[in-house]
Amino acid sequence: MKRLVCPVCQQQVHFANTICLNCQTDLVYDPFAATMTPLDGSAPCLNRDQIACNWPAGDGGFCESCAATETIPDLNIMGNLDRWSRVETAKRRLFYSLIALGLPRVSPAGKALRFSFMADEIGPDGQVIHKVLTGHEEGAITINIAEADDDEREARRVAMGEPYRTLLGHLRHEVGHYYWEVLVKEAGREAECAEVFGDAAQDYAAALQRHYAEGPPQGWDEAHVSSYATAHPWEDWAETWAHMLHIVDGLDTARNHGLDPSGTGVDDAHAITDPEVLMQAWIPLATAMNAMNRSMGHQDFYPFVISPIVAAKIGYILQLIRQPALSTQAVA
Repeated sequence: MKRLVCPVCQQQVHFANTICLNCQTDLVYDPFAATMTPLDGSAPCLNRDQIACNWPAGDGGFCESCAATETIPDLNIMGNLDRWSRVETAKRRLFYSLIALGLPRVSPAGKALRFSFMADEIGPDGQVIHKVLTGHEEGAITINIAEADDDEREARRVAMGEPYRTLLGHLRHEVGHYYWEVLVKEAGREAECAEVFGDAAQDYAAALQRHYAEGPPQGWDEAHVSSYATAHPWEDWAETWAHMLHIVDGLDTARNHGLDPSGTGVDDAHAITDPEVLMQAWIPLATAMNAMNRSMGHQDFYPFVISPIVAAKIGYILQLIRQPALSTQAVA
């Protein structure tokens, strides 16, 4: 994340700010210039007043990020407005990364990235009638907005034995499935990708059932970034994709705030394609941040170990991102 300043008084402002607290200028974030601009003279997103979206309006009155949302939760239910707002705030951070990496939000074949934010349906007796499952299908990403509640998300993290669980992490993982379809399937790279991540043609439902029944294989961390990544090649890709975004965005933020414990001097994290360079920059930063978190009594900032095989998988993904012309040619 770039370091942002008020265009009027040059005071530092944050990505989600709608106003400069120093000079009281109303602000809009320009996602393509990655700068803050005065609201005066520009049309704000129609969601500005309701959920504090600080992006400019596009066609139809909504910003690009908000326009990608097809379904919002029932706002008549107490707490859902706040949950929806938190999810959309995380989604704008996701879109920051997608735009910075030059990733399309509509595939060459015309498949648009879109989102539904929904809540479990609860009966009069307080029991769940219909449970919303977070997931992806053909470009449509569904997020259960219960994940916006810190206590609920932490309870699920503990129950699943996960070291890390955030709203942004969910969005990064699920959008990874979309970009598998864009960068691999539509581009005709399935055989090539299988050499890195395994054969995705294997039965997905059976693979998940086996994973939940038996758990990950011994030594899974030698080739996978998480235990869930062992479930199926699609999940390996999505988990690796999410960590690619964690790392690139983390380095981007660090560099723009003057933090570079590695001394590598990488200016633009989004331009890195060499996994060795990426790891040389990332590991010292993650180590330092883990130590800082521990000194404050928190859990590790980045509780993962990137093996050489996982680093190579990240490198493969970065190479595909830098080859958009091949995807277009394959679809044409």
